Amino acid sequence: MLDFGMGLKLLAALAAAGWLAWMVFHQRWSRLHIMWAVFCAGLVAIMAIEVFGRQAVGPAYPFLAIISCASCSFFWLTSRELFRHKPALGWPEMALVFGIFLPTIFDQIALATGFGAVIGEAALASTMERLDGLQTLFSSAALVLAFGEGLNGWSGISDQEKRIRYIFLSSFGAGVGICVMLFDHGRLELISPGVTMAIQGICAAGIMVTASIAIIHRQGHPLPAGSTRKAPPASEEEITLAKRAETLVAGGAYLDPDLKVATLARRLNEKDYRLSRAIVAGLNQSNFNRFVNKFRIQHAKQLLADPEHSRRGILNVALDSGFASLGPFNRAFKEATGLTPREYREQQKAAARTGNGLSSNEVFAE
Repeated sequence: MLDFGMGLKLLAALAAAGWLAWMVFHQRWSRLHIMWAVFCAGLVAIMAIEVFGRQAVGPAYPFLAIISCASCSFFWLTSRELFRHKPALGWPEMALVFGIFLPTIFDQIALATGFGAVIGEAALASTMERLDGLQTLFSSAALVLAFGEGLNGWSGISDQEKRIRYIFLSSFGAGVGICVMLFDHGRLELISPGVTMAIQGICAAGIMVTASIAIIHRQGHPLPAGSTRKAPPASEEEITLAKRAETLVAGGAYLDPDLKVATLARRLNEKDYRLSRAIVAGLNQSNFNRFVNKFRIQHAKQLLADPEHSRRGILNVALDSGFASLGPFNRAFKEATGLTPREYREQQKAAARTGNGLSSNEVFAE
């Protein structure tokens, strides 16, 4: 049983290494692929340590120990990419990931530098124990969050998407429940080490297979923009309100960088929630900001394509188009066009030189 479990763990590691080789060879570096690649590297590291042992990996152990921290943290980030449309990756997410890596990094640096001789071995052991407890807490949180991502946006998804999520959730839930919560990495004394190793190997291989199925599915079936939920159809009253809002915004209201749904609702003498609902349902927009940014980006494209504004800075273009700062403008423009504002300007200049450029009016009329 021990050899069987080790074989399954090696098989999971080989599958992860195969994914890494495939992504490098095919140059697949979307955010989903990057998160998955780091997870695969972490899985290879942790399987190498568990199968061959610390002594066998020798000097590579500190490096492998640190990389193995990606097995929990980046599986969660991969799940976010699988089941959310363009999830934000900010300081809360990075803080959780850092909290998982920090204890292992500290342990390896402290052991390599003889830090215990400076602060005392007892103090070092106490510090490492506390950090390990923090790591366990953060790792458990990441695993729970990864499971929760599979439930994100469940209402309204297709039957095929549901089947993929059922497979993902059942395999991951069972694997985490058995290996982490029950066995706690093999320290349950009621079951022999061989049986424990075999069950852990089955869980590792199962999670790797089902996660791979989800990755392959997502490559061919991207999540739709915005929510996966099916909104109820708009009423005639909502459609009328949405058209009133669109007329007002298109007439120049979008140039106000402080324009908010509450501001527009007051000008239309309507309730905030009714206006938000009308914009989403009546105009098929994911939210108010995207609705307004559509007009701001059209305005910016006109300025960027106009030769008379070729020397105008990108920041000035952003401000003149209704954006309050450069960062949101760059992100919104790239999301809408696939290009940065600077790249778009250079593209328009190149097209004009070859005689294929659009006029400013044509750009604005897109």
